[in-house]
Formats: sequence, structure tokens, C-alpha cells
Amino acid sequence: MKFQITLVLFLIHSVSYSQQFYFGSDLSYTNMMEDCGAVFKEDNAPKEVYRIFSDNGFNLARFRLWYEPTWQNSLVQPGGVKSQYHDFEDVKEGISRAKAAGMQVMLDIHFSNFWTDPAKQIIPPAWVGVATNITALKDSVYNYVTKVLTALNSDSLMPEIVKIGNENNSGILRHTTLTSTYTASGSVSSDWSRHAQLYNIAIKAVRDVSLTTSIKPKISLHYAGTSSLSWWYQNIISNGVTDFDIIGFSYYYAWHSGSITNLGNVINTMKTSFPGYEVMVVETGYLWSSQNYDALGNIITTPDPQYLPVIPEKQREYMVDMTREVMKAGGTGIIFWEPAWVSTPCRTPWGQGSSQEHVAFFEVDNYNFMANGAGTWPLSEHFSDLTTHKVTFKVDMTGTEAPNGAWITGTFTGTDWQILPMVSEGNNIFSFTTYLHAGDSGAYYFLNDSSWTARETVPAACAAWWNTDRGYKIGETNVVYTSKWGTCDPIGPPSEVNVTFKVDMTGQDVSNNVWITGSFTGSSWKILRMSPEANNIFSYTTKMHPGDSGAFYFMNDDVWGKRESVPSACAPWWGSDRGYKIGEKDTTYGFLWGSCLGLGEYNPVEDKFVSTRHELRVFPNPCNGMLNINYRSSGEPIRLEIFNLNGKILKSIFPDPLLDGITLDIHELLPGIYFLRLSHGKELIYRKIVRCE
Repeated sequence: MKFQITLVLFLIHSVSYSQQFYFGSDLSYTNMMEDCGAVFKEDNAPKEVYRIFSDNGFNLARFRLWYEPTWQNSLVQPGGVKSQYHDFEDVKEGISRAKAAGMQVMLDIHFSNFWTDPAKQIIPPAWVGVATNITALKDSVYNYVTKVLTALNSDSLMPEIVKIGNENNSGILRHTTLTSTYTASGSVSSDWSRHAQLYNIAIKAVRDVSLTTSIKPKISLHYAGTSSLSWWYQNIISNGVTDFDIIGFSYYYAWHSGSITNLGNVINTMKTSFPGYEVMVVETGYLWSSQNYDALGNIITTPDPQYLPVIPEKQREYMVDMTREVMKAGGTGIIFWEPAWVSTPCRTPWGQGSSQEHVAFFEVDNYNFMANGAGTWPLSEHFSDLTTHKVTFKVDMTGTEAPNGAWITGTFTGTDWQILPMVSEGNNIFSFTTYLHAGDSGAYYFLNDSSWTARETVPAACAAWWNTDRGYKIGETNVVYTSKWGTCDPIGPPSEVNVTFKVDMTGQDVSNNVWITGSFTGSSWKILRMSPEANNIFSYTTKMHPGDSGAFYFMNDDVWGKRESVPSACAPWWGSDRGYKIGEKDTTYGFLWGSCLGLGEYNPVEDKFVSTRHELRVFPNPCNGMLNINYRSSGEPIRLEIFNLNGKILKSIFPDPLLDGITLDIHELLPGIYFLRLSHGKELIYRKIVRCE
């Protein structure tokens, strides 16, 4: 049941949480998406998009403001699309619509014409002339903030929160140039005493304007990540920036890693270390699909392994669990980044479409609001009592007719024993999640339809209630109950998983196709043909059992002897062959032909998959001399290395750990194929790069 919530301020009533909590969404792209052809719907009927959010419990909308984003004029957009967005007029429209829908507003002032983040804090060209004149630059900042807020207030659009800057890990207003590849260059200063003066003058402008306004905006700062969060805020405070209200930070599992429990610990630490300040996750996001539905690459691609499979219901579960943890730790809000950035014909600097269509709260094809996804995460039913524990019931329906899916009922569903649908997790596994108190106990059973006559027959050996129903008893921790339909057997590991082998044949002769052989092909080691993919990649997929292990190698002909020569460092079988060991999840083994270099996430030297939370991006690739490298840094030391096909290191760079990207000049490299490696502690990420003529 969905509750309609239209309160401007959403109050949570529970034993452990009773203060105002912000359920926020960054809706900066929303106006543009409508101009680009998106007609947002709920229950398949067109509806004012801001009302969709407020009716589903959101009480805060965030909007980014750029100074003069004229760079957008060069993008070729469909007819009817304005030349610029995220400027004052666009933000003013968004604030007006959000407030009309009953939401408060956070104004996100980037102090730039472009996105700012740990790698880019580009000064507006109009201010570059005074970039090194701190007195004149402060004057520009003060006048700008004053002008913006005064104009908004005159139209009754004063924001409730003003965020000074965006992901300012490396400082504020510190670069002079936006390059042709949309990266930053020309660092003015890394002096924190300078940055502090700019923060303070912007804060003063907010306070001065609010002296005569009815809405007195809170002020937030913004750091990206959790690793050096305490250091950053202590540093900024030590430099004299103290007159703000909210310790804001970004947290994405895909880039910052760490469990939801760890996030709660971070917030607890910040609350203890910096009393008097609110702590807020001012930017986050989580995916509901691993698929890319358009030509623009997805940004968020790594799910939390505790929330698999990647489906809309798990996106909602992740956000609910995150919010409960943030509340219990004393945080005051969460803002989801760009849940209305759907796929349209419009373009960004990097291509056509959206990088968030697999994260947005709307169906890809028709822009209908997905009630089973994270768009309903703020509803009060999830947070009425934070003293409860998460309880998950799972059933394996293998061998059972269930054309309408699986269902569950029990004492926890209410005195009337409602029949509730379960979520399909694939492989005939269905789940249902709820929240119960320690000490709660009762009965339940599964059904293969929404009818009372569709119930399972529970064997007497596990019919703990009334000799007919399964039983549960809740302890002090989260718990998962699993069963195979109509049996006392728990759900075990899968009998089979998908295993994919991939090889990069760049520079090799593939005129006779590409082949694979190994112990998995039978005792006679059959030679099997691989399928071509893009970029000289060939693949072969089969099914194996968890625990299987053995040898394999690639061939460029179906004749024995036409095989690759595997380096001894990655030839665990007989010193000549590659090896595999199958776990309980679908797995991909990928390599460069005749090399230990892995493709994607696999680290062949350590014989395991490694985290890719840095989301290493390299562009343009191929390139003719200047290579842009973007990654998410945790503030810890990073090494970037470029080496050739023989493994010789040609470049080794230690970038500033507070930045999230650099631009490399590789003109000295001859045209050809090379590899880039990012090293971060035990994490290794590889990317193939091509230096063209």
C-alpha cells in the first residue's frame, strides 16, 4: 500500500529517531528531460514530475547552478531544446515547480560554468582575470551569491539549504581552463587558507541576504567520499571556516565501497568529532539494472554484493537500509543523484542519452514511475520503527508450477494474514523482506499463486506451528530464512553457474577464428569455437558446477599446436595452462592472448576478481596524444602506470590523491597498443589504451 505524503517537512516517529529528515533528489536534469521529449508518468498516466516525487515522500529537491554554461551551445540537440540548462533561469524554474509540489530546496552553487568535482574546480571565465587576486575574487563571489539569492527571494523562491560548492575535495575555484575534452587544467592554488577565504565570503553573502528574508537558509559544504572525510572537515575548520550548518558528503558504493554499516559508523564518528553540525549524505545513487540501454556509458556499474541480484526491488531495499542506518547514526538526510535523468535523444559532452537511465526511477521505454524501485524508498512505512531488524524469507520454486510467481503469508503480515507477492531473484528463487522486532515469533508459509488454495504443504518435520506452517523467531540481528518449496531443505548453492571465457586478440591472426579448450570440455579436451565481440574480443560461455576447477587455454585455429603461449606467472596448471576455479556466482575469465593481463575486473596474477570501485575511465581511446584518465579517489595514494605488450613500464605517475582524474601527454609513445594500470593498495585495475597516428 502506497501512502500519499504531501507534508513539506516529513517527520519520522520512532523510538530512536524523532528529528526532521530530508529525503532528497537532485532533479537538475528534469526540466531538460521534458524538453528532450520525456513525458513522466505515474500509473501509466502523465503527471507533473515534481509532484510524483513529493507524493512518494520526497521533501527536498536539489538543483545545481552554473554561472554561464555557454559551452552547451556547441552541443547539437533536438528541436525544441534550449541551448542552455542549469543556468539561473533553468534553476529558477526547477525551484518554483519543486516548491509548488510541496518540497524544500537545496541550491547547489558550483561556482563554475561546468560540473565541479574532486578533479575539476574550474573558475568561470568571467572571473579568471582575478583568479590570483584574492580580494577581487572574493568580491566577485560575494556579489554573485548575493545577486542569486536576492533574485530568488524576490520571487518567493529562497532555498532552504545553500550548498557552497560541489565535491570540493581539492579546494574551490582553483582551475582556470576547461579543456576540449572537458577536463581541468591550470591550477591556480592548492592553498587552503585561500580556499577558506572564498568559503567564508560565500557564507557571509548567504547570511547577509538572509538577515531580511523569512527563510534563513542552512549552509552545507560538500566532500566526496568517506575515507578522508574527518580530515577534510577538520582541515577546513582549522582554516577558519566554521559558520556552516551541514557536514555534507557523497557516498556511492560503486566508488567509495564500504558497507551500509560502515557508512553508519562514519556518520557516528562525524557527529562525535564535530558536535553542533548536522551530517548529511548530500549525494548518492544505486542501480536497479546492470544493462546499458542507450549509446552513453553508464556511470554506476558496481552493486553491493549484499544486495543482489540487480533489480528494482533491491535498489529500494538498499536505499531503505541505508536510510535506516543513517537515521540511527544521527544523520539528517540523503539526496539521491539525478533519478529523473532518463534516456532521451539529447546529448551530453560525452554522447547521446543518459548515464543514469539504469538508476533513474522511471521505466526506460515510457518514463513511467517504477513503484517497485527506489522511487518509493522514502515512504513512512519503512521507518516507523527503527528498533526492528530486517527479516528475509526466500523460497526455491524449482520443479513447482508458479506462472504468477511466488507469494507468502504469515502472522507478520497482519491479523488478517494478507497474501503478499514475493520478488523474483532469478533461477526460481523468490524473496520477501520485512522488518520485525527481536523476540517476535510466529507462522508463515509460501503459495504459488495469490489464492488461499495455492499454499504449499509443509512437511511435519519443519511445520513448527500447528503442524501445518513454518515458523520464525527473531533474534538481535538481521536474519534470512530459506526453504525449498514444500520441503525442510534450505536453499543451497546453485547446481550450476554460467562461466564465460574471453580473450583479447588485438594484434593476432584471427583468420581461422578463435578457439578454446580445457578440462571443462570433456576428458578428450574438445576444441570449441569462440564468438566474436567488439574490439577484437572473443568469448565462450558454458555452465559449470560450483567447486569445479581445471585448466584451459586459447587457440587461433582448431588444430592442436596452434595455441597461445601462457606466461608461467599465470599458468598454474602444469606450468603451461591457465586455470579456473568456480564459485557460487556467474563468473568471467578474461585475458589478453598470451599474457597475464586480465580484462575487466579479473586480476590473473592474484587469481581473483578485484574491486573496481574507482570506475577507471579512459578517453578518448584511441587517442592521438592527450589521454584523460578519470577515477574515484578515496584520498589514499594512487599509482598510474603505462606499459607495453611486453610488460615494460613506460610511464609511472603518482597523481594527487585528492583529485579524481588527470590528463596525460603520451605523444612520446609510438602508435600502438598499451596498457594502463591503476594501483591502489591491493586493488589493481587494467585498461587497454590505443595510441593512434
